[in-house]
Amino acid sequence: MSNTFVHDKYEKSWVERLKNAPKEAFGNYERNWVLPPLMVKGEKVLDLASGNSIVGSYWAREYGADVTALDLSETALKDARARGVKTITGSVEDKLPFKAGIFDTVFWGDNIEHVLAPASILKEIYRVLKKGGRVILSTPNQSYWRYRLHMFIYGELPRTEGDVNDPWEWEHIRFFSPKIIKKLLEFTNFSQTKFIGVSRRRIDMIGKHVSPELFGMIMVVEGKKL
Repeated sequence: MSNTFVHDKYEKSWVERLKNAPKEAFGNYERNWVLPPLMVKGEKVLDLASGNSIVGSYWAREYGADVTALDLSETALKDARARGVKTITGSVEDKLPFKAGIFDTVFWGDNIEHVLAPASILKEIYRVLKKGGRVILSTPNQSYWRYRLHMFIYGELPRTEGDVNDPWEWEHIRFFSPKIIKKLLEFTNFSQTKFIGVSRRRIDMIGKHVSPELFGMIMVVEGKKL
C-alpha cells in the first residue's frame, strides 16, 4: 500500500467526517471524559496525529495550554486552526519536525494501533519531550473482557473500528493489551505512571473500579520520560 494511497484514503475520510459532523464536541467520545484530570495548565503540548485536534483545542481553551497539532490531513488541520490551534502538516511515522526537549506533554490519541513502527515513534516522542515530560496515549484494549470472549467463541480478533468490514480491511494493524503497552513504554525509556480503563457501558463502569485492565474497552496511559 503506497503512502499516496493511504494519504488519499485518510483525507477522504476526514472530508466525509467533517461533512457529517461539522460541530464535533469534546464530550462526544467517552475516552475524552477521563482526560481533563490529566491536563495541566499552561503546558506546551503536542497533539500528535491530531485529526482536527478536538483534544488539543479543549486543552488550549480550558487550561491555557500552548498546543501544536500535527496531522497528515490538511482538511482536519483546517478545522483545527478554526478551533484556534497551531498546526503542522506531517506524518507521525516521519521524524518529528521539532527540536529536542521542547514539549511538556505529547498527546497521542487513538493512533498507535494504525502505525507500522510504534517503538520508533515513541522514541521520537521521547526526543521532543522535556526532561520529566509526559506522553499520554490511548488505544483499544485487546484484553477487554468482551474482546476476550469474542476470541474464545469465534476464534478471531474482534473488530474495534466503527464500520462493519472483513478483518483484512481493518484500519487497525497493531493490537495492544495493558501488559504490551507497559512493556513498550519501558522499552522506549518511559515509566508508566497512570493507567485508566474507559467504557460507557454500565457493567464496565462498575467493573473497571475493580479491574480497569479487564473492563476498560479503551486504555488511556500516561508515561513519564526518565
